[in-house]
Amino acid sequence: MADPTRRDAARNRARLLVAARQVFATHGPAAPLETVAAEAGVSRTTLHRHFASREALASAVLEQNVADLESRAAALVDADSGVVTLLHHALDVQVASPSFALVALSDSPALGDLARRTAAAFEPLLARGLAAGVVHPGVTTQHLMLALPMAMSALALERHGRGSAEGTQAREIVHRGLFTTAPPGL
Repeated sequence: MADPTRRDAARNRARLLVAARQVFATHGPAAPLETVAAEAGVSRTTLHRHFASREALASAVLEQNVADLESRAAALVDADSGVVTLLHHALDVQVASPSFALVALSDSPALGDLARRTAAAFEPLLARGLAAGVVHPGVTTQHLMLALPMAMSALALERHGRGSAEGTQAREIVHRGLFTTAPPGL
């Protein structure tokens, strides 16, 4: 029989990650950790039992974003336009989690592995998109990684309910610069 203490700890950790994602999206990564704990319905002590620092919590949220991106990439590997779908998904993630853009170009020890994993998720989709003519010739994985922080400012306006036109325009500019197809839903 599974240890109920471990199940409770796993549930609290999962709740903290969901809460952190929501609180960081609304208030930024500098939001008070008390707010994260309250949103998760746990004490600050419980938060610190799972995450020793704000950076550890933020890294766990970013790692979850990258794991989701990897999962989506694996599901899109047979689609000619998978790279398009994945990039727009990454832009959506960025609206909800603005610090995700920092992963794209980071070479810091803490985020460098996440940056490599993000690039690796895009690579097979990019190769297929180039072969199918969906991606402009000469576009590289580095270009895709650079597109994320480039769109961050306009997407931040979209996240706060201002500038949805700017967010749409940023998506369109990024899309047209990388892909030969019309931007989806724009």
